Amino acid sequence: MSGQPFGINTNVSSLVANATLNANRDRQNTIFRSLATGLAISRGVDGPAALISSQSLMASLRVLEAESLSIQRTNAVVAVADGALGEVSNLLGEAESLAVATANTAGLSASEREANQIELDSILRTVDRIGRTTYFNGSPLLDGSLSVNLSRGDTLNVQSISSSDLGQTTTSTATFTLADTGSSGDLNLVSGDVATAQDVISAARTEVDTLRGELGSAARFVLEPRLRSLSVAIANTASATSIVRDTDFASATSDLTRLSILTDTGLRAAMIANTSPSRVLGLLTPVLF
Repeated sequence: MSGQPFGINTNVSSLVANATLNANRDRQNTIFRSLATGLAISRGVDGPAALISSQSLMASLRVLEAESLSIQRTNAVVAVADGALGEVSNLLGEAESLAVATANTAGLSASEREANQIELDSILRTVDRIGRTTYFNGSPLLDGSLSVNLSRGDTLNVQSISSSDLGQTTTSTATFTLADTGSSGDLNLVSGDVATAQDVISAARTEVDTLRGELGSAARFVLEPRLRSLSVAIANTASATSIVRDTDFASATSDLTRLSILTDTGLRAAMIANTSPSRVLGLLTPVLF
């Protein structure tokens, strides 16, 4: 230290060495914390601006992940509903074939028509049961209450899959539904209007198939593209968060090695600085002796 007096009351060299040593130790502690936690920014003191940025990115990441999970669940709901509707469509196809076969009154006996009606009644009961018992996570899917959220403000309402709601057909005399093709209905296959029964059953199957198409279209062209987009956004946001917040282990270990050397050097420098005042005795020896 140029210009500093050589004295024992104030050991400037020792003070400088100790200050440098303490600074290196503080930096070492910071690096140890960073290596232990894996976070370069874990406190405001580590970088106020970086902390604010990392917290904002983490909040955005949580929102994206929540939306992705919601869409995955919606896709699962659509898949369950589509599976149930596929079975209903198959059943209605069987019902339609029964009505067509029964329309040929010249080739069927009364007992055969009654047997066909028994099969049709069984189909109607199964359709109603599917509509009542198709659930996802405790929520009914096919009772008319389901509304699939495709995007903000855009929803797809799933109609009720019930024999009393499907196949609504209006003739010159009345309006009929699939339920009217049952044994007690006006469109039964034994004594009712079989031609109209065919129309009602066909209309019911078309409704179910159309609904399946709408659900499939929503999944393929709305939900799945959004899910892929979210996956890319999540990856990019996570990468940005890591750049700001995570520890660079290569850089941290390199700094730690450098600081370890500087700390050892600082300790030696402090020892030398602390022993320097003892040399004053050498100056006083000729005077005292």
